[in-house]
Amino acid sequence: MSAPLDINQNRTPCDEDQTGASCPALVCAFGVKNSTGVALSWDEVQSGARFDEFEWVWVHLNINSPDCEKLVRAQPYLPQAAADALMAFETRPRMSRFDTGITVNLRGVNHNPGAEPEDMVSLRIWADPKRVITARRRVVKAIADVRDIIEKPRSGPRDPGEFVGLLASKITTAIEPYVEEVADAIDELEDIVLENSERSVRARLAEARRTAVYLRRYIAPQRDAINGLSLSDITLFDARCRMALRETSDAVTRMTEEIDAARERAMILHEQIMDQRSEDMNRNMLILSTATVVFLPLHFLVGLLGINVGGIPGAESPIAFWVVLGISLTIGSALIGFFKARGWL
Repeated sequence: MSAPLDINQNRTPCDEDQTGASCPALVCAFGVKNSTGVALSWDEVQSGARFDEFEWVWVHLNINSPDCEKLVRAQPYLPQAAADALMAFETRPRMSRFDTGITVNLRGVNHNPGAEPEDMVSLRIWADPKRVITARRRVVKAIADVRDIIEKPRSGPRDPGEFVGLLASKITTAIEPYVEEVADAIDELEDIVLENSERSVRARLAEARRTAVYLRRYIAPQRDAINGLSLSDITLFDARCRMALRETSDAVTRMTEEIDAARERAMILHEQIMDQRSEDMNRNMLILSTATVVFLPLHFLVGLLGINVGGIPGAESPIAFWVVLGISLTIGSALIGFFKARGWL
């Protein structure tokens, strides 16, 4: 294991595709003025000496680094509960309000190599009128998208409230294709079941249901968190920002409803598959039962004529075999005709 990094050591921000304790605590930091971001170094973030030059500051941290917690715990403006929320190992989407700001936990699609998209990654956010702190354990792609925007002159968010709204929108937009993918998978499986052309439907259906369950686990509380932001009277958000948050909340609500619909359709489809299997089994049992009933009297007749005692009729007749065969065929045909007449076949 590598030695802990010295908190006073100069370092460069780590790339967005790096994780682990060996990565520096600072991923990126920007001071924002006139909607334009200026990159800040680790030392500048620690000292805060340049913060007064800007309208507000954004600091993005990698909490896998031991230096991250030292920095977060040292900030006097962060309530203890807010610092705990930023450093929590496991989180669920939620919003909490404090006297000096808010914390928001959001979940985004996991774009890391080899990971399942529905294994959603967590992003922790602290926002007050002068600063935004975001923290992650695993890479969140939406951060890179927002970073590209904020680095362009006069194209970034005007204030922390608008930044939170933009980040929530980017995370939501990245989730939507995977929700549609689940719905499309259910559509395809419905067609396959109707055509009855594939035997592996149950395994694929189970995978689609599992993905829907994982997505809903985080999207539903994320809807509540973003909706809480849009309806709050926090001065951090102006009317335009609340409008954007409401649009994002509506998008998350639509995705939640689509996932719920996909789960219900998957359940109905599973029941339909079970009904088909029951019908197939009943049909096969009917065929076996019919064969048993048809051959039962024939088996009795053959057994009766096959007993090893004297006096068996036709034992000396050369046409006795054909007579018995004719009787057997007649009995079998009569039974099959009777079953068809009753609608059993």
